[in-house]
Amino acid sequence: MVKPLFEETKTVSATYMFLSSISAKEKAARLNAPLKGILKELNEFDKKLKSEIEGQKGMIIKKIKEELDHKSENRKTVITRMKQDNEQFAGSYHNIIENLRKQNVTLHYKKNKPLD
Repeated sequence: MVKPLFEETKTVSATYMFLSSISAKEKAARLNAPLKGILKELNEFDKKLKSEIEGQKGMIIKKIKEELDHKSENRKTVITRMKQDNEQFAGSYHNIIENLRKQNVTLHYKKNKPLD
């Protein structure tokens, strides 16, 4: 004889993480790599220009040295700030992505059970 069945509703809740976690430091490092290269090239340019005017005197040379030092410092400050901004933005985007990839999931299903 076949026993009659009844349906029992079950519920399971969990937090699901979509995709895998992404490292913000790795992204910032990739953004900053070209800036490091630019800074290196600018430093080499400054060294070559300074070696070219080394030992020379006069008002024009003095003004060139002042401008070179001033502009060099400004470039370094700007590039350093850009690198810091990249790290900050990457961290902010990382937090947003981490929040978006979490999803609360509730699963409702029916399970057949035999009547006793």
